[in-house]
Amino acid sequence: MLGIIRRFLNSRIGVPLTLGILVLIGLAFALGDVTGLRSTALSGGTTSSTLATVGKQTVSAGEVKADTERMVAMYRQQYPSLTMEEYITKGGFDQPFENKINTLAMEQFGESQGMRVGKALADSELTSQPQFKGIDGKFDPNAYKAFLAQQRMSDSELRTEIARNVMARLLIGPLAPESLGRPLAPVSIATPYASMLLEKRTGTVAFIDTSKIPAGAPATDAEAMDYYKRNIARYTVPERRSVRYATVSIADLRAKSAPTDAEIAKAYQENAAKFAPTETRSVRQVVLLDQQSANALAAKVRGGTAIEAAAKAAGLDAGLLADQTKAGYAGQTSPAIADQVFSATSGAVIGPVKTSLGWTVIHLEKITKVPGKSLDQAKPDLVKAITEQKTVMAASAMRAQISDAISNSATIDEIAQKLGLKLQSSPPLDAQGLDPDAKAPAPAKPDPLNIALSATAFQAEPDDNPQLAPIDKDGSFALVKLDKVLPAAPRPLATIMDEVKKNFTVDRQLRQARTIADGIMNKVNKGVPLAKAMADTGIRFDATKPISANRGQLFTSKQNPPTILMFSMAQGTAKILQAPFKGGWFVVVADTIVRGDARGQKDLIAKMRGDLAATVGDEYTQQFVHAIRDQVGVKRNEAAIAALRAQLLGQGDSADGSQ
Repeated sequence: MLGIIRRFLNSRIGVPLTLGILVLIGLAFALGDVTGLRSTALSGGTTSSTLATVGKQTVSAGEVKADTERMVAMYRQQYPSLTMEEYITKGGFDQPFENKINTLAMEQFGESQGMRVGKALADSELTSQPQFKGIDGKFDPNAYKAFLAQQRMSDSELRTEIARNVMARLLIGPLAPESLGRPLAPVSIATPYASMLLEKRTGTVAFIDTSKIPAGAPATDAEAMDYYKRNIARYTVPERRSVRYATVSIADLRAKSAPTDAEIAKAYQENAAKFAPTETRSVRQVVLLDQQSANALAAKVRGGTAIEAAAKAAGLDAGLLADQTKAGYAGQTSPAIADQVFSATSGAVIGPVKTSLGWTVIHLEKITKVPGKSLDQAKPDLVKAITEQKTVMAASAMRAQISDAISNSATIDEIAQKLGLKLQSSPPLDAQGLDPDAKAPAPAKPDPLNIALSATAFQAEPDDNPQLAPIDKDGSFALVKLDKVLPAAPRPLATIMDEVKKNFTVDRQLRQARTIADGIMNKVNKGVPLAKAMADTGIRFDATKPISANRGQLFTSKQNPPTILMFSMAQGTAKILQAPFKGGWFVVVADTIVRGDARGQKDLIAKMRGDLAATVGDEYTQQFVHAIRDQVGVKRNEAAIAALRAQLLGQGDSADGSQ
C-alpha cells in the first residue's frame, strides 16, 4: 500500500523540482512527492515553536504539522486505511521536512543571484495543470476556485508556492543527467562494479521448521491473557463502515427497455438505406497522360492481356478499388464514369475516359450483390440497437433524477421511495471491502459491490449527502449513504481464546526455533560442519539444500531471500533469516566465493558505465543543494522537531505547548 510513499520519500535527491506544486494541486498519488511545500501563511496559523531557520525565513511547528496532516488526508483518498503512524514511520515527516528546508534555501539563493520568477511564467505553470482544465481543454476558473476553497488557500498564496517551485526547478534542472549529456563513468570506476556482477557464490541452507519444534504444555488462560495484551494490535479489527444503498443495475434497465413493434418498424423505416439491397464493384484502373497510349493499353486488355500486365509493360500500376458503391466511386471519379462502370458487365473494359488526371482505362473485376433485409430479417439487429439506446437513456435519466434530488437535499429514503429503488444495508466493511465479522473465510477477492461501497464510505462523513458510486464496468451504479462508523477495536478475548492460545503456542515454538537456529549458526561460525550442528539439536529437520548464483542474477531475476543473504556474508560463515509467516528460520552458510573479473568484457563494462551515469546528476544535485544550504544558513531545532514528531505519533504534547 505504501510503495508509492516509500519510493519517493527514499529518493536520493530529496528536492522538489516541479513536483512540489503538483502536490499542492492533488497529484501526490501519481508522482509521490510529499514535500508539503507551503509558507507559514498557508499553514493555517503560526506557532511559537520554530523547527528550523533557513536564511531569513523560519519553519514553524504549526506549518509542518498542517502540511503533514494535509498529505496524510491526500494519501487516504487512495489508501483509506493509512494511519499517521504508518505515514511517519515510512518517512512521511522527515524527508518532506528536509525538502521544505531545501526549497526555502534554494529560493533565497536564487534571489541572491538575481534570479526572479515572473508572473507570466508562474501563470503558465498554473494554467497548464490538467485538473484546472475544463472539458474543452482550457483553463477553468471555476475548477481553480473550487480547489482553492477545498485547500483553504488564496490565489496569491498558491502563486507564491508556484514561483518557489519554479525557482527550484531552474536551479536543479541543469544538473539532471539528461542536461549533462549523461556523462559516462570512467572505465576505472565501472570495471570493479561490473566485476561484482560476475561474482559467484555457493552456499547451503538449513530450515529450522517451527512445526517440528515440540509444542510444549498447552497455554493457560493467564498466558493467553498476557499474550493478548502484548499483541493487542493483532486482534484489533480495523475501522469499519456500513452504508445504506440502492443499486441501479444496467441489466435491470436493459430488461425494461425492450422495444415495441412500433419502435422497431419506425427504426426500420429510418434506416431503410441500410437494409436495402446493395451492389458493390471492384475495379482496376490505369491513368495515362495521352489518349494514344491509353487507347493502346485498352486494346491490349480487350485482347485478353491482364490489365496489371499491360500497365506494368507501360511502366505503370493498375490500382485496385475494391468493393466500391456507386456513390463512393462517383466521389473518387465522376458521376458519368460511375454510370458507365455500374452499367457494365463483369470483365468489361471501360475507356479510355478523359479525367482531370489524364486518360483512364478501367477494368471491371468483380460485381458483388448484397441482398436487402426484410423487417423480420432486420429485427434482431434493430431490437439490440434500440434496447441499448433506451438503456443508456434510462440510466442517464435515473442519474439525473437522483442528482437533482441530492441537490435539493432529499434523503436517501425519499429518493428511493420516489424512484422505486430498494434500499439495503451493507455489513460493516473495512477499507478493502471485506467484512471482518463474516463467518465464512475471506474471499480471495472482495465482492466488487462491497469494494465500491467501502470506497465511498471511507471518503464520506456521517452528515454528508447521499452519493452516486459506480459499481460495475457496464455502467451500473449505486445510491450510497454512510450509515455507521465503527472505530477500530480489539475483539473480546473470550470470543477468540482458542485462536490466542494457538498463536501463543506457535510464537513459543518460533522462539525455540530461533534459539536452535542461533545455536547452529554459532557452531558453524566456530568451525563445526552444518550437518553436525543440526544433528546435535536432537530434532529431525529436513535435509539441507545447496544454493548458488552470481551477483548479477540478484538484479536480473527473482531470487529467494537465503540466496540474497548469502551475498552479504563472508566465506565459511553462517547467518540466520526468519522465514515468512512464522514458518521458522533459515540458517544460511556461504561455502565458496569466486570473485568476478570483468576486464576484457567490453560490453558489460560499457553498460555499467551507462548505468552509473544516471547517478552522476543525482550526486551533483545533492552536493549543489548542500552547498546552497551552507551558504544560506540552516539551523535546526532538534528538540522542537522531536516534540512535533512525537505529537503526530500520539506520543507527546504538541510542539508549541498546546495539548
